[in-house]
Amino acid sequence: MFFKNSVKWPILTVFLLIVVFAGGCATTNGNGVQSDASAERPPFPGSRKNMEIEPTVVSYPDYHDPLIYLNRGVFAFNDVTYRFFLIPLSQGYMKVIPDPVHKSVGNFFHNIKSPVYVVNYLLQTELKQTGRSLLRFGINSTIGVLGLFDPAKSWMRIEKVETDFDDTLTVYGAGYGIYLVLPIFGPSDLRGAAAFVVDHFLDPITYLTGNPERTAIQGYDFFQNYAPNADTYKTLRKKSEDPYIFFRNLHLQRVQRDADYK
Repeated sequence: MFFKNSVKWPILTVFLLIVVFAGGCATTNGNGVQSDASAERPPFPGSRKNMEIEPTVVSYPDYHDPLIYLNRGVFAFNDVTYRFFLIPLSQGYMKVIPDPVHKSVGNFFHNIKSPVYVVNYLLQTELKQTGRSLLRFGINSTIGVLGLFDPAKSWMRIEKVETDFDDTLTVYGAGYGIYLVLPIFGPSDLRGAAAFVVDHFLDPITYLTGNPERTAIQGYDFFQNYAPNADTYKTLRKKSEDPYIFFRNLHLQRVQRDADYK
């Protein structure tokens, strides 16, 4: 989202490189990953909600990471970008922007991306959640002034629901594949990278605007979602001997937790 062209091109490029180099290296969710039901989703860019995480995770010393040298290079780039650009910018943003404004912006982006949730819940045959997503979209797009406010939750107690194509692939038994660090977006895997591309094409912003406006809007969506979690990255990084291994383990722990939950 911080690229000259639409975000799909760097992600597609990375994905194609993985397919070429990794081929049949994909693993399943149960391959070398231990379960930890208390694990939380790691605080990398694009995480779905704010949360505090203890800097202790399960270790996977025997995990096969075939792209470790490529991943370490991307991780190093991300690390510098986070610490010297995104985190300071996020700290300033959170100080300047009032909480109600930041909340309304988050509501707007969550609402406009409702087609992503609706389509994926349909593919997962989660009809109740599909209906909930549609109902929230209708209420918040009208009474909530294009989603800036959330009367569906505050007035009717219809809580936010959210899913993506990664969840859909998981429902159908797709393994997470090999570990992968994406530029800017951080820890992921082959399944997550492929899902990211699909969800990009389900996002209405992709079709409602053209470049450079589209890139600016999607970039701001990414940033406002990342900003509240920025300090967590620095905290965890300071307490880890090898940040790359630590965040890889954190991601693998989250993958297994989600698999056990589903």
